Amino acid sequence: MKISTRRKEPPFINNDTLITQSGYRIKVGDIIRIGNGSTNDGDFKFIRINEYSMFRYFSRTGYNGLANAANAFPRSETGFNYVINEISVRGDDKYGYVGYAKIKRRNTLINYEIDVESAFAANEIIVKDNRKPKNVPASEIQKLSIADEILKIKKLYDEGVLTKEEFEVLKKKIIEN
Repeated sequence: MKISTRRKEPPFINNDTLITQSGYRIKVGDIIRIGNGSTNDGDFKFIRINEYSMFRYFSRTGYNGLANAANAFPRSETGFNYVINEISVRGDDKYGYVGYAKIKRRNTLINYEIDVESAFAANEIIVKDNRKPKNVPASEIQKLSIADEILKIKKLYDEGVLTKEEFEVLKKKIIEN
């Protein structure tokens, strides 16, 4: 199953709430239910140990299959509830952006991160109905992002970092894009 969820603009974060491209809303403190793993053996493809974790397994042979399997969230966690500890967005304009949520596995020190958009698409995570999209058009999410960007440059203008002309040029550029 090939799922591409990288996007040109970052997912929108507002007050500890990640709004995904498909309209799902996840916030710190939310409880999610673990669905079914999407790999052939039932482990989770989009819930993994962070690549910078000291608990991460890596393969010295150059073959990445063992490392991928060892870093995946195990299928034995299917059906359990977890609390979202943190949300973040990573990426860049060249390769796109991904929204992540972090959970801690029960009775361990290991934190796992979820590629939220991909995990939703593959049914690896399930959220309460009030967090599912309510037919929010992508244009509405885009408007929220535009407004956020304009507020950022307005703050810079108010602080005297930008001139009126620079502010207007940047605002026009944000609206056009």
